[in-house]
Amino acid sequence: MILIICALKLEAKPFLDALEHRKVEKTGDLKVYHGEICDSSVIIGRCGVGALKAADTTRSLIDKYDISHIIMSGTAGGIDRTLRIGDTVVSEEILFHDESYKMLSNDGNTGVNTTYNVHPSLLDNIKKAISEDPPAHPVCFGRITTGRKFVARKDFDSISGKYDPLCADMESAAVANVACEYDIPFFAVRSISDNAGKPGIGTFFKNASLASMHSFIVASRTLKTLENAQHKYT
Repeated sequence: MILIICALKLEAKPFLDALEHRKVEKTGDLKVYHGEICDSSVIIGRCGVGALKAADTTRSLIDKYDISHIIMSGTAGGIDRTLRIGDTVVSEEILFHDESYKMLSNDGNTGVNTTYNVHPSLLDNIKKAISEDPPAHPVCFGRITTGRKFVARKDFDSISGKYDPLCADMESAAVANVACEYDIPFFAVRSISDNAGKPGIGTFFKNASLASMHSFIVASRTLKTLENAQHKYT
């Protein structure tokens, strides 16, 4: 089964609306949704905001279910100034842009310079799927970074100067870390809810539903590509 992780309820909503043959199960305090999207068997879990919650939720679901692939879907702050609100970024590589990795309960080898690279074969399959059924909005591929705080106006230049990502979020690198630990394929799909030109929590809430829907559109197009894709993180 393909595990789809979202931090927020509004990020998970498009997937839940599209879920067929839905079944709901409680795993501790976590409500998990089983079903099919685009004829692919999926599990949808909402982890909450932040690296630690994302890592713990991902690990608990991997331990309970037979997971073949993991997709993190949702919103992000656009760091690259060419990105507009609603544009989607698919991860080619993911890393932490601060020390939020220290919150994770792992072997301590993860660090701010640890980079998780998506297998080229998987990327090729994703790109092919998107090119064959292109969304109505722009989709690009590149680096995503993760940190412990919502990216404020004062943070954009610092993150851009040090790591040059397309966008930043608060969970993807944590999920990538767990996926790498378990040797399960993972990539993130994040759409821009706020950026350097339009920063702030108010902008995020104004655009979060649109961004979440755009991420869903792109992620759903990739589901069929995962069946035969080589997937390993390196």
